[in-house]
Amino acid sequence: MLDIPSSAPDDPSGALVDQVMAVAHLPPTASVAVIGHHTLPLLLALMRRGCACVRSLRPDTVAPDGEATDLAWIVDVASEDELCEALQAARRRTGASGRVIVEGTECVCRTGLSAVRDRAASAGLDVVSFDHRAGRLVFRPAGSQPQAR
Repeated sequence: MLDIPSSAPDDPSGALVDQVMAVAHLPPTASVAVIGHHTLPLLLALMRRGCACVRSLRPDTVAPDGEATDLAWIVDVASEDELCEALQAARRRTGASGRVIVEGTECVCRTGLSAVRDRAASAGLDVVSFDHRAGRLVFRPAGSQPQAR
């Protein structure tokens, strides 16, 4: 496995990755697609945490692959149209059992997190949980069964 050293002793991207993986109930080895414009710090943090398969996708560009992931993490979109594109791409990649997380505090929707929920429902996703402090929404494919613990 590739050893990627942290560039700073205080690693805010690493702490964010730890929070997201915990809220998604995924192991550190999960495959993750990070969707957004400024994703490099998160990709590096995911690799430092042991994710063997990470990729970055831009919401405004067609991806060259369609590989399935355990988690699609939408972190930085520039418009409501990009959010809709990112949610559709996330839904396609996560299949029947993956999770989609939207960092809502960075969302450009004028009507807030309820608009994110509505757009996710249009993409075939149901809300699993909401982290009010972080403004983060977690989704699963509509109609899928909750994961057994």
